[in-house]
Amino acid sequence: MDDSGTPGLGQRLKQSRAFFFSLIAISAVWLVSSMSEPKVFREHYRLCFDGIDTARYAVTAIDSSLTLDIRSNGFQAFRRGLNRNKAIHIDVARKIDEKKADDIQLSLLTDEYTDIIRKQLDMRGVSDVKPVANMLHVKLAQRQCKAFVPEIGNVGFQFDAMVGLCGKPQVRPDTVYLYGSQASLDKIDAVRAEPQTIKNIRISGKYRVQLAKEWQKFPDVHPSTQTVDIYIPVETFTEKSVSVPVNYSTDKNYKRVQIYPASVTVKCLVPQNKYAAINSDNFSVTARLVSDSSNYLTPVVTSFPSDVRIKSISPQQLQFIIIK
Repeated sequence: MDDSGTPGLGQRLKQSRAFFFSLIAISAVWLVSSMSEPKVFREHYRLCFDGIDTARYAVTAIDSSLTLDIRSNGFQAFRRGLNRNKAIHIDVARKIDEKKADDIQLSLLTDEYTDIIRKQLDMRGVSDVKPVANMLHVKLAQRQCKAFVPEIGNVGFQFDAMVGLCGKPQVRPDTVYLYGSQASLDKIDAVRAEPQTIKNIRISGKYRVQLAKEWQKFPDVHPSTQTVDIYIPVETFTEKSVSVPVNYSTDKNYKRVQIYPASVTVKCLVPQNKYAAINSDNFSVTARLVSDSSNYLTPVVTSFPSDVRIKSISPQQLQFIIIK
């Protein structure tokens, strides 16, 4: 204390420390007292219904959680809260057998299962357990099966420069089954591949693609597979040119039209193993005259083998004379 009678700095620090520690001690006593006092704590648990024959029944609606009012002290409630894998199991096999029906709806009184719930809880420090909801609900439907041919119209193929499709892609498995309630299956009209492009195809082979998960809109529906394999047959192509005579069509009453030149060169890609067999007889080229005021006609390849890829026509414009 200084001459004026005011406590010195050291004395004030001692008083502050004493007050601080006193406050901590009082808070600790209050916390222990409060945590030791029994209270009602609301706790949430994952609800699992056991005894459902999922091969026979599709689950169309189900309560997936259970809320409990648990009376215990705060220490025990805090300890239980550290357990993240909290689940309550209720066996409903006997209830289902009693129904003996294709479609089943169970409404279970929670009071009847309180003892079963208690046995699955850590009851240390717990004096009372009460479910918040009065009823638990489970809805089942006789599981049905529906078959679909997987559609791959959403799948594009990107080939290397001199490689092309040879034949029709094959899908395996060729049938996808959906299992679920009849009501849900009736709302699904197709099973399709996800929109995607298979790139850099060089050789024949299998490519796995994902199916569009339309069935996920219906929780009770499950597929036999979520992917299919597409076998893509390919061939190596080589370039070939053929000279093809030009036909003409017109809506005018002309006796004859003379076209110059009378044939065009069609440059195309053909499978190597068919190179010798493909000739000008396999192609048709037509030029259409719609007006005698036109200066030129444009030739168009109107028919060609399905496994041939057209690259160009030369010349691209033709002269003509109308003979009336």
